[in-house]
Order: sequence, then structure tokens, then C-alpha cells
Amino acid sequence: MFLFKMKNIHLLLVSYLCITYSLVVNADSTFQESKHIDSLLGLEFSSSINAGYGFDDNVFNQHDDHIIGSDFYFLNPSMSIIGKRNTKDFGFYYFGNYQKYNNDVSSYRGKSDQNYKDHNLTGIFTWELGFRHHLELLVNYDIGHEALGTGVTNGFYFSDDSPSQESATFDLFNITRPIEKINKKANVKYIYGAKGAKGNLVFDLSQERLDYDILSSYTSAFNTYLNDENMTETDANVTFKHQYTDRTRFDYKLIYKKYNYRDYQRDNDELITALSFISQITGKSKIEATVSRVQKTMQSSDFSGVNWNVSYKWQPADYSTLFIQSKSEVKEPENTGDFVQSFENSITWDHQFLANISSHLSYKNLNDSYHIRDRKDKYHYFDLRLSYLFRPKIEVNFDYRYALFYSSLNTDAVFINEKPIPRQYIRNLGYEKNQFSLSVKVAI
Repeated sequence: MFLFKMKNIHLLLVSYLCITYSLVVNADSTFQESKHIDSLLGLEFSSSINAGYGFDDNVFNQHDDHIIGSDFYFLNPSMSIIGKRNTKDFGFYYFGNYQKYNNDVSSYRGKSDQNYKDHNLTGIFTWELGFRHHLELLVNYDIGHEALGTGVTNGFYFSDDSPSQESATFDLFNITRPIEKINKKANVKYIYGAKGAKGNLVFDLSQERLDYDILSSYTSAFNTYLNDENMTETDANVTFKHQYTDRTRFDYKLIYKKYNYRDYQRDNDELITALSFISQITGKSKIEATVSRVQKTMQSSDFSGVNWNVSYKWQPADYSTLFIQSKSEVKEPENTGDFVQSFENSITWDHQFLANISSHLSYKNLNDSYHIRDRKDKYHYFDLRLSYLFRPKIEVNFDYRYALFYSSLNTDAVFINEKPIPRQYIRNLGYEKNQFSLSVKVAI
């Protein structure tokens, strides 16, 4: 009888621990934004601020020289305003990104830094026009930057001597800080069909403009280069969404894209037909697959190919998620006219430990193949984030990133269409870097 009672007590304790653990894990342990509601205006306000300190061992993304490590400070304020009027919903969102490095790099022209201030503004408006008619509007204005050694200055480097007229050095072009740019986007989407219906027809029209900030301190050659990189992209697409079953949907897409540059010889367009398959296989797994045929028309040549985007999500428990993705795409041709076929594979694991500790682990591999010249680029990214929810509105984050860029061509030329004679400048490709940061996010 005594043993029987002890066994019952033991089973009771084990059951209690299991239930407690289950409740703790499934508790709402995500960061909670502060919400302030104005009942008179019918608006909901929320805001937060994230501040942190970190270290970067290759601030200027250099290949083998002028590799500078620096600690840095950063600040990320965010704010949102959400409102609703009958069948109309609208929202306004702001996100800021301020970063200051303590170490600069010294070269022939003096000192250069990577400090920046980014701002992103987004407005969203949705309107239920009727039982089968829905309208969505989106406007985005982004003041951003490209870090030196990336984007349009990928492969550019510093020189301690008088810069050569054939080398793509920051000193030659008088570049001493990140390249600032402005992205403007407008999108209109009309959806025909009742919510939850077997079929919906979606008409989507958008335009995005990229403009680089051209400084008076830049040389005329680099001004020409940036001007030629400014681009306007116009997209129009029609999608028919067919809800085949409760768990499975097919999307049939027809997409047209047009790219316009200052140099009309770089103008090109794409016609894309795509089929998407989305299925909630089980309660714990979901697959999304898109296969598309791309017909790209350029001034000098045409290209056609097949791209894909396949992702698989597996969530064995509420506190753990695995995400795997593989995709290919044709990137926009660079100023030499050479276009790039890109292949990307990634894996991500999100896991929550107990009630207030969570982790994010991801690896991404990117392979770019150039079609005209024999060049292949490889990018490897490894990211780790550990988050501790100290209070529902206070979160502490540790972030680590490893990045490796390797090219089959250690040196490659960038083409600048300057007058009267276009010229080429040699770049040094490739870099490796580690970045750590510790931050605190607080809801206001």
C-alpha cells in the first residue's frame, strides 16, 4: 500500500511538472509593443526603441588591405499609428537606424568612415469596397545607404599612395563615407472575390524608383557611374488564386516587369509566367513551391530560363520551427551588360527555451554566375541571435553574423561610361567579416 501511494505521488509530480513546462513554453513570451489608444480619434499608437553596442572586424569590407576593426553604437527607434473607419483600415509606420563607428580608416585622401542614418516611412491603406471588392494601397519612402565595399562600390579599395587612374579606389573618386540612396515605392492592389472563396483574382501594379545621392565632392567619373545606376522598375501582374482544398492552394501568375535607366541601352523588360503550389501538408508542416519561366528582353540580346522558389516549414512544437528554402532568379544586368543567374539555399531554426529565452539560427549560401565573362561569386552568411525577455516590454538581444564573399576572379573591372571616352577600373573582389552586438529593446 505504501509503495502504491509513493508511485501515485511520483506520477502526480511528473504530471505536474509536464503541465507546468507546457504552460510556460506556450505562454505569450514575445516582445509586447506599448499600445496607446485615442478613443476620440480612433487611433492606436505604439513605439519602441532599440539601443546597442557591437564590434565589426572588417568595417569597410576589404579583401586584404586596410582591414579595420571597430566597435560601434546603434539606435533603432520605431513608431506606428493604426486606425480603422468602418470598412477602411490604415497604418503609418516609421523605423530609424542610426550607427556610429569609433574607428575610421586612413588612406591617401585622409580619413573615411561608415557612419550612417537611415529612415524608413511606410503608409498602408486597405478598403473593403464590397463583398467581392477589396483595395490595398502602399507607399514607402526609404532613405538608406550602401556600406563602402558593397553594392555599387563592391570591390573598391583604399590606397596609401597617389591613386592610379586605372584602379577603382575610394581615394581616386573622393569617396569618404557610405553611399546614400533613396528608394520610393508605390503599390496598388485590387482583389476580386469574397474572402474565403474558392477563387480570387488579384491585379497588382507597382513602381519603384532608386536614386543615389550624388555629392559635389565626388569626381565627375563617379557622378556618371552613380547616375547610370539610378533605376525605375515598373511591375504589373495578374494572379488567380485557386483554393483547391482547405489545405491546398494553386496560384497562376502572369507578370510583366520593365526596367528603365538613364542610359537607354540598359533598358530591358521581363515577361514571367509562374505556377505556385501552397499546401499545409499536416498541422506541423507546410510547403510552398513556385516554378516560373522568364523571358528577358535586352537591347543587345534576349534570355529565357526557368526559375524556382521552394520552401518547407516544419513546426514539430509551438516553440520550435525549422525553415528550409531553395530558389533561383535572374538578377538585373550590371553596367557591362552581363546578367547574373543567382542560386540561393538557406536553412533557419527558431527555438524558444522555457518562457523567456529564444534563439534564431540561420545559414544562407548564395551563388551568382555571370553569363558573358567567366566569373562566379559565392556568398556565405551565418547568423545567430539569442533573445532574453526580461520583462514583457524589455528584451535583451545578442547578435552574431559571419559573412564571406569569394569570387573566382580576384580582380575584375567596373565600367564607367564617362565622356568623351568610357573607361574601366580594376576592383579587388572578396572579403570576410565577423560582427557582434548586444542590444536592449524597450517599448515606450
